[in-house]
Amino acid sequence: MTQQDKLGTVGGLFRYPVKSLGGEALAAAQIGVSGVAGDRIWAFRDLGRNEISSAKRNPLLLRITAALQDDGHARLSFPSGETSSTAAPDCADRVSDFIGRPQALFGLRPASDVAHFARAGVAVENMEADIRGVLGLLPDETLPDFSKFPAEALRNATVPGTYFDGAVIHIILASELRQIQASVSGAEVDALRFRPNIVLNDLAAPLVSDDLVGATLRAGDSVLRLDYMVPRCSMTTHEQGRLGKAPQIMRTLVRDWKHNFGLYASVQQGGRIKLDDVIARC
Repeated sequence: MTQQDKLGTVGGLFRYPVKSLGGEALAAAQIGVSGVAGDRIWAFRDLGRNEISSAKRNPLLLRITAALQDDGHARLSFPSGETSSTAAPDCADRVSDFIGRPQALFGLRPASDVAHFARAGVAVENMEADIRGVLGLLPDETLPDFSKFPAEALRNATVPGTYFDGAVIHIILASELRQIQASVSGAEVDALRFRPNIVLNDLAAPLVSDDLVGATLRAGDSVLRLDYMVPRCSMTTHEQGRLGKAPQIMRTLVRDWKHNFGLYASVQQGGRIKLDDVIARC
C-alpha cells in the first residue's frame, strides 16, 4: 500500500442490534457478508400498520438504545433508565407502551417469509404524500433520486432476509460531517444521526463521497465495495439521546447535498476491523 492509496482511518465503528433503535459504539468488530456481526438482527413489527417498525414513522424508537449481549439477545435501555431485553417475555409490551403503538418482536426471518418483509399498502393517490412524510420533506422540496436504490428495498419495508433499508454496510466521511455541521445552526450534527457502521476519518485529506462510488476499500482485514450514495430521510432530524429534534438538518441535506449523504457498501471479503485501522483503496 502506498501513501496515495490511504484514504484515512476508522474514526468510528457502530452497530444497531435492533432495527431503528439507538445503537452502540464499538472498539472492534467482525464483518461478514451480512455486515457487522450482530447488526440489525432483531426488529419490532407495528401490528397496527402490519409492517416492520421504523423510526421514520415511529421516532420514539430512536430514544431506546440496544446493546448486544453474549447470548445474542439485546439489552434495551429506555430514557427513564429502565431496561429490558429481547429475551424478556414482556419486551414488546414495554416498547409498545413507550411509543404508543402495539408492537411484536422478531428475530431475523428468512427472505422466503415474503409477508414479513412486505411494505404496508398505500393508496396510489396518497403515495407521494406518504413518501414526503417519511422523508421529512416540505411541499416545495423535490423527491430524491432512488434509481440506484435496490428494487427489492423499494418494494419492501427492508431488504428481504435482512432488517437493512438498503445495504449491509454504511460509511460516512468525517470531513463531510463537519461540512454539514458548519452549515446547520442551532443543532448538533453527530454521526449517530446518520446511523453509520463506519466513520472514515479523512480530516487530513478531505474526500468527496460521490467520487468514491464504485471504489473497493480495505478496512482492517475486510474488503468493501462502495456501491451507491445513501438517500436520507427524517430519521436524521429526530430526537435521540442527547441530540434534540433538528428539522434544519433535512433542509440542508435537500438544498446542498441532493438528499444524499454517506455511502452504502457490500462486503467482498469479511474480516476484523477496529478503531484507527487504516482504510485504503485496494
